[in-house]
Amino acid sequence: MRKLKADEIECRVAQVTPKGCSLLLYKTARVDRAILDEEFGQMSWQNDFKVIDGKMYGGIGIYSNDLGEWIWKWDCGTESNQDAEKGQASDAFKRAGFKWGIGVELYTAPFIWYNCATHQNAKGKYELDDRFIKFKVDEIGYADNGDINKLVIVDNKGNNVFTLGKKKAEKKTTGTITNDDAGIYIAIANINEIDTLKEYYELNKGNVNNQKQFQEMVEMRQQAIMESAKIGD
Repeated sequence: MRKLKADEIECRVAQVTPKGCSLLLYKTARVDRAILDEEFGQMSWQNDFKVIDGKMYGGIGIYSNDLGEWIWKWDCGTESNQDAEKGQASDAFKRAGFKWGIGVELYTAPFIWYNCATHQNAKGKYELDDRFIKFKVDEIGYADNGDINKLVIVDNKGNNVFTLGKKKAEKKTTGTITNDDAGIYIAIANINEIDTLKEYYELNKGNVNNQKQFQEMVEMRQQAIMESAKIGD
């Protein structure tokens, strides 16, 4: 299955803190359908849903000419905040798509952090000062093993807010880490196990200029690892 293109990947705010926010990459069910049409043709794949023990499962079947039968892969969905049943169905379909390899490279995405102005609302929850800001993937590249090795994210004004790999010279950069601890922060993005992350924190917490910011970054990465684990369940 081919890798996702930049315009096929969505980007949203995952969590907001006093120092900024983390961003999360994801795909939509529309992208899964388009890639299935592209790879197999509209008449050679189908999807179905079933409820087992009160949980909705979505399946994608692809016809095998060699075997002369449909091959199915299934996964369970979770409810959305807007429409529980529709959200479960869409999520189950996307998870089944992961089983077929559609967008699995998103699991290799780095921890994406954006330094920006935030504030607490009346309920004490942190929000972005710019509530109209949007983010999109401007560039993406992959290594030979399929892992993401280049990523450029910009806001709706064209400003660069995150870069992995060689960045565009013409983009205006804002909110990126430029202090002496940059190497330590970048390494956090490549850690995918919580135990390893905790060991890394203990080894480096005395080596950074801003220990509080370092702790917040580690905590954000930990949450990102946990969210990725839920997607794969």
